[in-house]
Amino acid sequence: MAEKKTNVVEWANPGPDDIVYRYEHSDLRTLTSLTVREWEVAIFMRDGQLLDVFGAGRHTITTANLPILTKAFRVLLGYKETPFKVDIIFVATKMFPGKWGIRTMVKADPGYPIQIPLMANGEYQFRIRDPIVFLTQILGGQSNFSAGGVSNFMRSFMNEQLMQQLSKQCFTDVYTNLEKASTVSMVSIAEYFTQRGMELLAFKIANADTEEAYRKDLNMYIRQQTQAGKELRNAEVMERMADGIGNSQGGASIGAGMMLFPQMYQGMMNQQGGQPPGGGNQQPKVICPHCGSLNDYPYKFCKECGKPPVAAPATAAAPVAASGKAFSRCPYCGEELNLPKTPKFCPYCAEPLS
Repeated sequence: MAEKKTNVVEWANPGPDDIVYRYEHSDLRTLTSLTVREWEVAIFMRDGQLLDVFGAGRHTITTANLPILTKAFRVLLGYKETPFKVDIIFVATKMFPGKWGIRTMVKADPGYPIQIPLMANGEYQFRIRDPIVFLTQILGGQSNFSAGGVSNFMRSFMNEQLMQQLSKQCFTDVYTNLEKASTVSMVSIAEYFTQRGMELLAFKIANADTEEAYRKDLNMYIRQQTQAGKELRNAEVMERMADGIGNSQGGASIGAGMMLFPQMYQGMMNQQGGQPPGGGNQQPKVICPHCGSLNDYPYKFCKECGKPPVAAPATAAAPVAASGKAFSRCPYCGEELNLPKTPKFCPYCAEPLS
């Protein structure tokens, strides 16, 4: 509904989210009174040029747009409308709160460089610091704009800048430290606000998450990178191997124990005269160090994964220790023995040493 033309120009009943307002009438009456509130400025433009900026207060405007001159110009020069028009644009300079929400692809972690979706949302606060720059950079030459349209532009502008900046960070950096990620993002995008006559006062990432499938994989990766995670993973491996020993019988358990606890196995060998315990009727078994499968002892290649039990250098025959001397290192697997006497079999790779 068109506003009734009066001698008082003001921004009446602005909404809480309204940033700009264009006064509907461009023909001002004689001695028009302009009212500007504390939290706004009024910008006068005529013939496409900036005339003046009025701050808070009540101003009496005198212009060339007087009725008698207007009528004279229209009669003498044949104008269909007055050649003197003044556009009045009000810009609010108070603080505005805003909300944002984005979905973009980011790197999962510096050591896990796959792209995963980042879903984040939060809040921010800004104000118009330079109304002239804001008017020229944001509104430009638009002849028609609304308060709601400017607010929608601000939401789109904020989301666009955040997608560009957050895509440069890793998901784990954002997810594990929202406060630091908020600070980094605010510093990065503040200059884009300044270039457009605005000031970013506050910025906060309230939530950050990814899809459930990616979240499970990433949580496992993060856990494994910690020292506690590494110890837990080793404990889980040892537990599975111990379960394999417990489910074996006789020589199988001893063979598996030889791979898990070589010193213990060596002591048992010495007690029984160098013969694998568990009786001669049952073939001992060992666990493959690569896949955990049980294999008959001895074996050259695992029946499940096809890998050898140890990486042994190619030698034609087993070296023999000099009489009365002990090997300090196994010639097959390279492990240090540190035994007072050379055993018949290496406690690590089970190759014969004497």
